[in-house]
Amino acid sequence: MSAVASSTRIDGLDVARAVAVLGMFAAHLGNDGVHGPTAGAWPWLLASHGFPSALFAVLAGVSMTLMLTRRGAVAAVDVDDLTLGRTRVRIAVRGGLLIMLGLFLELFEAPIAIILHHLGLMFLLALPVLRWRTRWLVSLAVVLALTGGWITRTLDGWAANAGISDLPLMDTLWDGSYPAATWMTYILAGLVVGRADLRSRVATAWLGGLGVVILTATSVAAVMLRDAWGENPEWLSSQDHSFTPVEAGRNIGASLAVIAMCLAVARLAPRLTWPLQATGAMALTLYTLQVLVITIVGDWTVREPVNSALVALWLGSIAFASAWKYWVGPGPLERVLTVMSSETADAWEDARSRRDARSR
Repeated sequence: MSAVASSTRIDGLDVARAVAVLGMFAAHLGNDGVHGPTAGAWPWLLASHGFPSALFAVLAGVSMTLMLTRRGAVAAVDVDDLTLGRTRVRIAVRGGLLIMLGLFLELFEAPIAIILHHLGLMFLLALPVLRWRTRWLVSLAVVLALTGGWITRTLDGWAANAGISDLPLMDTLWDGSYPAATWMTYILAGLVVGRADLRSRVATAWLGGLGVVILTATSVAAVMLRDAWGENPEWLSSQDHSFTPVEAGRNIGASLAVIAMCLAVARLAPRLTWPLQATGAMALTLYTLQVLVITIVGDWTVREPVNSALVALWLGSIAFASAWKYWVGPGPLERVLTVMSSETADAWEDARSRRDARSR
C-alpha cells in the first residue's frame, strides 16, 4: 500500500486545521489585554484561548473516521475486521509518535502547555470505539461533556492522595491543561462528524446549522441556570480550560460551525484558500516549529506578548507551508507519521495473512 497522502483530501478540513493551529499560536503569543499589557492589545484574541485546541481535537477525531472509512467510501459500522484492525494499528502508531514528540518538546520547558502527548493518548483511548454506532458515540460524548470535569477533578484528587499526580503520561488523564477525561468529548464529536458526507453542500449546511444550534442552546441554558442557581464555576463556567459542560458544549458547537464554514469557503474559493490548505496540511510540523521558535527567541514572546510578533509568526508559517507544499509536498512530520503508520499496518496485515494461512 502507498504511504503517500491521498489526493482526495478534503480541502476544507485543511483550512479548518489552519484555523486551529494559527489560533493556538494566538493563544500562546497573542496580546489580548488579559494575558498581556493593555497597550496594543487585541481583545478579540480572547477567542483563541481554549477553542482552537478543542477544534484541533475535533479534527483529529474526524481524521480517524476518514482513515477508517477510506474517506467516506464505506460506512463506519460496515467496515470489515481487517480494515478495522489495520486502521487501529495506524492510529496507534500515530498516537505513540505524538506521545514521544510531545514529551520531547516538554524537555525544552517552553512556557506553554504542549497538547501533542495528550492528543496521542486520546488516539489510543479512541481505538475501541472507532466502529461504534453513531448513537453510542454521541451518547458517550454527551456523558463526558456533562461529567468530564467532575471525573477530572475526582481523578486528580485520587492521584494526589496516591502520590502519583505527576506520573509521566498518566497525568494527562487528569492534569489541568488537556485532561483526557474531558477532552475525549471532542475526539468523539470528531468521530461522528467524520461520518457525514463532508463533500456535500447539504451536509455542510446541516453541520453548520447544528453547530450554531448547539452553541446557542448551550449559551442560553448557561445564562438561565446561572440566574436560577447562581454562579457555579465547576459546572457553569464558560472560561477556557474550566472543563465544564458549558465550555464543552460551546466548543463543540463552535467547532462544527467553523468546520462547516471552512468546507464552504474552500469549495467556493479553492485558489484563495490554498495557502491555508497548505498550512493546515502541515499543522503538526508548524506546531512543533512554533515551540522551537519560542525556545530560541525566548520566554518573553509568551510572558510579554506583542501582536506584531504573532502576525510575523502567522505570515511566516503560511509562507513556509505554502512553499513547502508547492516544492516538496507533505510536511516532514506528517510524512513521518504517514510512512511509519502505513508500513507498520502493512507488516501487521502480512503477519495476519501468514497466521491465517497456517491455520487453514
